[in-house]
Amino acid sequence: MVKVIVEPIPPVYACCDALITAADVASASRFQNERRRAEHLAWRRVVRRELGRGVVIDYNDVGAPTVNTPNTHISVAHGGGYVAVAIAAECVGIDIESVERDFERTKERYMSPEEMALASDKAWAAKVWTAKEAMYKLYGCRGIDLRNDLRINDVDPTGLHLKGKLVNRCNALVDISTTRDNMIVAVARFEHI
Repeated sequence: MVKVIVEPIPPVYACCDALITAADVASASRFQNERRRAEHLAWRRVVRRELGRGVVIDYNDVGAPTVNTPNTHISVAHGGGYVAVAIAAECVGIDIESVERDFERTKERYMSPEEMALASDKAWAAKVWTAKEAMYKLYGCRGIDLRNDLRINDVDPTGLHLKGKLVNRCNALVDISTTRDNMIVAVARFEHI
């Protein structure tokens, strides 16, 4: 089971926010841009709210966030003024994008002709981008080419459940949802047969 939290990013956090730790503030201070600092604090606040203020947040070898809670994996994403956090007992990947972003213009860079032919949905290019970003985080490898190494192989008739894989690796299942504010959220997990 994957718990997914999506919420707006507050522009500024009060110094007295009980969920933000001194370590979080120090970690966020490395960002020069105020928006990036707010994004960083937003996902850390969600993780602490869900797993406890004392949870230790660290990063693995590829730079993905981890927590010290046994059998707990997280993935985080932010975009369009929102933060998305996935929490699961198994590896998980998440991405969030605005439907308003023009994915059609660059789809040849990350979609194969076979993937383009899988659906005619006007948001298909956005769904594939978001799904592949979530899969990229799920597989946890650097240097992946989104067009050639990550492939979407199947989509259900609703366009909300995709199957794909990283070349020579096990299948991933991706669930797509759209928020009421036109944000696409993709959550990827490994297929268990």
